Amino acid sequence: MVNNTNRNDIVLDILSRVQEALAVGKGELTPELVKGVEADIRADWGGDRVFIAKRRGEGHSNRNSRIFRDYLAGERVKLLSRRYELSERQVLRIIKLPMK
Repeated sequence: MVNNTNRNDIVLDILSRVQEALAVGKGELTPELVKGVEADIRADWGGDRVFIAKRRGEGHSNRNSRIFRDYLAGERVKLLSRRYELSERQVLRIIKLPMK
């Protein structure tokens, strides 16, 4: 089972899924396990525009505060996503709304 805290960070999500597959395969990534991991990742992340930060969480508190303020002022998630060049998933995480 994938740790839900990794669902907002594609890098951690993929690594945790590979680690889980290695545990299931007792250290061996069989073609079947690889296919399963790939299918799960594509199901959860497919179609998303993904941003991979160089460092986790550095310098984003001001930006996140602006996003939250704009959201409370009535801005839509889709507009905030474009304005701040983030995925809708990231904007939802920042304003702490459940993902669709």
